[in-house]
Amino acid sequence: MKTNITTRTKLASLVLSVLAFVPLCNGATYTNTVEKVVDLNADINGGQATPACRFTLIGTNLWFTTSKGSTTGFGTVSVFDPANSNVWTAVNFDNNTGKSPVNAALMIADGKAWCTTTLGGAGNQGTLLSMDTNITYPNTVASWTTAYYFPTNSDALTNNNGLKPHSTPIQIGNKLWFTCTGGGVYSSSWGCIAAYDLITGMETNMFSMDQTNYGRQPLGSSVVQVGDGYYYLMFNGGTNGLTTGTPNGAGVLGKITFDNLGTPSISTVCMLPGGFVSFPPCDVVPDGTNVVYFTCSGISTNPGAIAKYDLVNKQLTTLFTFPTNALSVTNYGKQPYGTPVLYNNELYFTTLAGGTGGKGVLEKLSLADNTVTKLADLEGISGKALGGSPQYGGGTVYTNPATGRVCIYFPINAGGVNLALPAGCGTILRVNLQPQPIHTTITKPDTNNVTLTWTGGYQPFDVLTNSDLVSINATNWPAATNGVTSPTGTGPWSVTLPVSGDATYYYIRGQAQ
Repeated sequence: MKTNITTRTKLASLVLSVLAFVPLCNGATYTNTVEKVVDLNADINGGQATPACRFTLIGTNLWFTTSKGSTTGFGTVSVFDPANSNVWTAVNFDNNTGKSPVNAALMIADGKAWCTTTLGGAGNQGTLLSMDTNITYPNTVASWTTAYYFPTNSDALTNNNGLKPHSTPIQIGNKLWFTCTGGGVYSSSWGCIAAYDLITGMETNMFSMDQTNYGRQPLGSSVVQVGDGYYYLMFNGGTNGLTTGTPNGAGVLGKITFDNLGTPSISTVCMLPGGFVSFPPCDVVPDGTNVVYFTCSGISTNPGAIAKYDLVNKQLTTLFTFPTNALSVTNYGKQPYGTPVLYNNELYFTTLAGGTGGKGVLEKLSLADNTVTKLADLEGISGKALGGSPQYGGGTVYTNPATGRVCIYFPINAGGVNLALPAGCGTILRVNLQPQPIHTTITKPDTNNVTLTWTGGYQPFDVLTNSDLVSINATNWPAATNGVTSPTGTGPWSVTLPVSGDATYYYIRGQAQ
């Protein structure tokens, strides 16, 4: 459908100005479509099952970890090619180098891809691994380099180490920082924030979680940079607990900062209140440098919320609480799990439960009015078989390099039509997104021509002109003269037109989807 989004620009008496950005849909409303693009599969010969993290864009492909699959059953690092929906295994996990990663996406540092595993290694408490990424389909020859073996429970408590990382590393200076669900000086089950030095090869427990002041057990939360600070979530702990159904605390939003000498310090930003706003299983999502968003899975009587924290005003706001009555649970789901995706002032996310099949939903929340819209029901291994009960990761925004169209890819860790595992091997879903608004600049390279340059919208575009703004409207713009089809690519786009008359209006018309 054409004319989803447009802009009109006027050139008069050599004065260049943008008059308006006009959404124009011919009465149609954009609808996000959800498509299953891959059913993951695993058998005794290998394959991928139970994706355990968000995707990481490396080159033009999306890389991800799975907690099951491979010939050993211990999981894989796999590659998804959006151009043809092929999925292939780059490297298998094994018990020695590590196995069964959870919430651990890949990140690039020191020219390699890095990730953590939850189990395996010398102490069976997880590992930090690196690998080369210069392999191509269908070549599956790759190998791990184990940078660090997390120790046993007793060694961790004695030597102040972390255990069982559930997070994606982030590079700060010459160190990789990550959270661990166990280890630390206070308890082997409370966790810590650790750092691995890329130069020395040493791992150090930077901050131990003490339950009350800093929270405990970062289940799925990585350290995320927002402005000059680094923020993280603790799944439970803090001071709010006994009266909210969370006896170990409802969770904590924390922050790491560095002084002028590079020395880090830790502070608690917010103690989560409990009830709906408790147990955050995700990363924070920054909106600029002033605000972060995150999901909370909640407790049985208060099944979760979408929360916002204002870093400037130090204020926590609940944007949406998930209902408990049966009809609303069917319509909105419950227990949001995983990190939401922010796009065009909307948050896209999945829930663990609810929906028509009880296996969760894929939906979005509009930040303009805090309304939630269900985009698809996740029905497990029956019905549409889009997948079911997603527990890990979240979505990843992807821009098609050929067309500029934007979508979100979600790995779903269970369900689908392939039943090598009792709950299904999982799926990959695509949510197609509306274009960004068209923004235009206009210049005169010489006295005879005008150049329009713009971003946003979806190609192909028409660039139309008219000298009489009074007599034209949304229905007769297509009849304007001098229609031009724009060049292809991902933008910014540009077209040069001859100047005709002393007052000319320019209309850029793109596609709805």
